[in-house]
Amino acid sequence: MLGSVARKLRIFGFDTLYVAHTADDQVLRMGVEQDRIILTADKEFFKRIVKQGARGVLVGGASDLDDLAHTFAKVGINSVGVDLGSRCAACNGLLEPRTPAEVSGTVPANVAARHREFYQCADCGKIYWDGSHMHRARAFAGALERRLRAGSAASKG
Repeated sequence: MLGSVARKLRIFGFDTLYVAHTADDQVLRMGVEQDRIILTADKEFFKRIVKQGARGVLVGGASDLDDLAHTFAKVGINSVGVDLGSRCAACNGLLEPRTPAEVSGTVPANVAARHREFYQCADCGKIYWDGSHMHRARAFAGALERRLRAGSAASKG
């Protein structure tokens, strides 16, 4: 239900576990055992999270921007910056720098020729570069940063 939010959290560098099609009891157990913040749009599940004394945030699900701004405000994060790319958006693995020569043959030739910096997931092997996807992620980060600053200013005034 929150897969897109999970991918964005990973892009921002947050260690994010996303477990689709998993029973609420198991998600709650994992959240407690691993000391994670559980995000959910399910009001009844959120009540169970609170009752168990676990950490959780109830999101509205209107948009990723709304959900992330709300989540960050609830956990006290006032800024995310726009330095992206320490975790794999697909699997949460850590990204390692690669040279164009190291990724040659695994990315399209025109991409290898146009870019000088690449990153590869240590877990799943996915390769990232500063292309249009990262430009959109930076634009999203800028919008989120503005929203967090506006919320912080509103709470101080």
